[in-house]
Amino acid sequence: MIAIIDGDVLLYMSIWGMDTKQEANDKFDGLFNSSLESVFATDYVMALGGPDNFRVDLFPNYKGNRTKSKSTRPEWFLDLKSDIVERYEGCIFTDNCEADDMIRVWANELTAACIENIVISVDKDLDCIPGLHYNPRKEFIYEVKEAYAEYFYWKQVIMGDPTDNIPGIPRIGPKTAEAILEGSTDYRASVCKAYEKFYKEEGYEYMIANGRLIHIWRHMNDHFKVKREVYDKAISE
Repeated sequence: MIAIIDGDVLLYMSIWGMDTKQEANDKFDGLFNSSLESVFATDYVMALGGPDNFRVDLFPNYKGNRTKSKSTRPEWFLDLKSDIVERYEGCIFTDNCEADDMIRVWANELTAACIENIVISVDKDLDCIPGLHYNPRKEFIYEVKEAYAEYFYWKQVIMGDPTDNIPGIPRIGPKTAEAILEGSTDYRASVCKAYEKFYKEEGYEYMIANGRLIHIWRHMNDHFKVKREVYDKAISE
């Protein structure tokens, strides 16, 4: 079993309540080891978010609502990140993307190669990845089925993500998004119609903009795409 680890999650869990970088390093090691033991992993890959992220280039206010949380990070936060990448051979800094993107890329590659793998994270956004998941905070394993992963993904495209400051379709929460997708045999078409209904002639542009922020890469540089003719066909039916 290969563990695919969201290093950012373990990092933030490690700094909570810690006074020094060494204490946080020790806590990180403990979380890392206990996670691997819990899922019976024989090896791992791990990603930590690097300094660049294409989503910020697309939308400067991406995660702009997290300014306060960033200001409360300890002064040794960035040094701790560097320490982790140096100490863990299987860990990388992401390049112009997020840890989430690399996690999904790795999961797809390992699954395609018929290698057992499990995603270790607390981030609900990664429920777009079918397969086994482990939540290190609640310490439980669960499985995301292929059908649910697809449903969850398109639900996110409708709603956006307030946590990351992604608007989606205004005033649409989980229940309304679920109602839009309920009984649908083509989630993409249902989402196209929802964007057209709210944004009218600007629906396509808003859907693409939100989709590119929500979409987590399946392979490198895999950006959200829906052809204009596919959108036009969907809203006309």
